[in-house]
Amino acid sequence: MTEILDVGPGDTETLVVGWLAQVYRCANMRRAGDPLPFLLVQQIAGKENLEESTSDSVVQVDTLCEKNLGEDAARDKKDEVHRRMLLLGRYLETNGTVDFMKIFESPRREPYGNDQIIRYAARYQFGQTYDEIA
Repeated sequence: MTEILDVGPGDTETLVVGWLAQVYRCANMRRAGDPLPFLLVQQIAGKENLEESTSDSVVQVDTLCEKNLGEDAARDKKDEVHRRMLLLGRYLETNGTVDFMKIFESPRREPYGNDQIIRYAARYQFGQTYDEIA
C-alpha cells in the first residue's frame, strides 16, 4: 500500500461554497441553464509551507446576475454577497482550521462571456494550519 501524509490543508473552495450555499445558489462550476443570480466559487491561487504546516489560498467569488434586472440589482447582490463573506472573515464560523481570512481584492465589475450577464468578482485569502485528514 502506498503511504500518504495524514495531515494537510482543508479545501477552501469547498469551505466557501458551503458557507455561501446556506444563503445563495452557488457551486464551483456553473452549468448551462443554472438560474441567476449565481455565485461561482473557484480557488485561483495558493501556496504552502510544508515545514510550518500552513497553507494560504485565494478564492474568487463571482456574482453573476441577469443584466435585464438592472445594474442596481446586480450591485446590491454583489454587496450582499460581500457582506456575507465579511461575516465569515469576522467570526470565522467554520468547522475547519481556518486561521484567518483577508479581503485580497474587493468586489469589482469584470466582463463575462455572455453580454446578458453582469459579473462582479471578489477575491478572499485564507490562511490555514494543516489538520488531520479523515
